[in-house]
Amino acid sequence: MPETIVLECPFCGKKTINVTHYPPVLQTSVSHAAGKSKTQYYYTKERYEAQDGCSNCGKSVKEVEKALNEGKKDPEKDKRILERLKNQGLDLSFETKF
Repeated sequence: MPETIVLECPFCGKKTINVTHYPPVLQTSVSHAAGKSKTQYYYTKERYEAQDGCSNCGKSVKEVEKALNEGKKDPEKDKRILERLKNQGLDLSFETKF
């Protein structure tokens, strides 16, 4: 069952975001062919729908939803990984610019 909760902003950390939380649910799908039926079970992903953006940092509803559903990308982490690989002596000639 969806529920409305208040979460902290994934960007600034203040508890100001009103979201509707949809928990993961087991669902069924039934298909029929040639007089037989087959039932398949699958889980839906957990997701969040934000009602408003963050009033503290000014992030929009879409940015907040994306950060909550997909996770916030940390570009510094990618740079640290590449530095560690360079220090180990690996060839990074295919390296992309961040």
